Amino acid sequence: MNRPGRPGRTRAGFPASAHRSCPLFTPPPAPAGRVLRSARLTFRTSSDSTAGSADSHSIVPVTGAWTESAVTYSTRPTLSTSVPGTITGASAVSTDHSADLDATALDGALGSVTSLALTSSGTDSLRIWSSEATAACRPQLVLTFGDE
Repeated sequence: MNRPGRPGRTRAGFPASAHRSCPLFTPPPAPAGRVLRSARLTFRTSSDSTAGSADSHSIVPVTGAWTESAVTYSTRPTLSTSVPGTITGASAVSTDHSADLDATALDGALGSVTSLALTSSGTDSLRIWSSEATAACRPQLVLTFGDE
């Protein structure tokens, strides 16, 4: 059973040495008698001619509080040290991409608001559509639940 989380929100604009976006999701709790079996982040690169990236980008849980309207580089949220997934090969613009995630790293976030930071120490930033885009272009957290 696949259930997408709510559309994500991203906040970019950080210096090149600290590329970071933070899609925000509210994944549902596991249905009764089911457990999280797999998780995947799907997203679409923007139509900007430099939206794609040859660099890899880590997907890291956000552990600190933040709001989209108030976050700046100086007030950016803290991040977990775990990396449940990595984006690679997202070099094409206006293209759908996905990255598999370690489901066990997301299990504790089920049923609550959670953010996943997209980070890179490379020089090639990745630009993805956010919650302001049409529904088909928004980041999605796709969860697969199975029997216990």
